[in-house]
Parts: sequence; C-alpha cells; structure tokens
Amino acid sequence: MARPSAKGPSSRIVNRGTMRRGSPVEFFRETFSELRKSVWPTREETVRLTAYVLALSGVIMLMLSLLDYGLTQTFVRYIIR
Repeated sequence: MARPSAKGPSSRIVNRGTMRRGSPVEFFRETFSELRKSVWPTREETVRLTAYVLALSGVIMLMLSLLDYGLTQTFVRYIIR
C-alpha cells in the first residue's frame, strides 16, 4: 500500500484542541459586521424573485401531479388487472 504524501489531504489536518475560541459576544459582533457588508436585494427584486419561485413551483407541482396520475392509471389498468 502506498504511503500518503506530505502534500496530500492528510497534511491539512488541524489539531482542534489548539484552535482559538472567542466569546459568543465576539461571534455575534463579527456576524453582524459581515451581514452589513452584504448587498441586499431591493423590495421590488425580492417580490419579483419570490413570484418567479412560486410560479416555477406551481409548474413543477402540476407536472409531477400529471406524471403521478398517469403512472397510477397505468399501474391500475395494466399491472393490477
């Protein structure tokens, strides 16, 4: 069996016992700082994209319902009888 090289994935193992752990307050402060850097969509973009998601979900729901109905009818007519 070949030995793993020093440059392989095993060389990236981190000793979790030596990781620095901050306080919960520091965690939330950094989290809110990162959220402020985010670019948030406008209200109009949010409404438009939500409408797209709902419309696409409806189309997929219709397609799956028709597929389910067709397969059920095929099963009932040709397999059960």
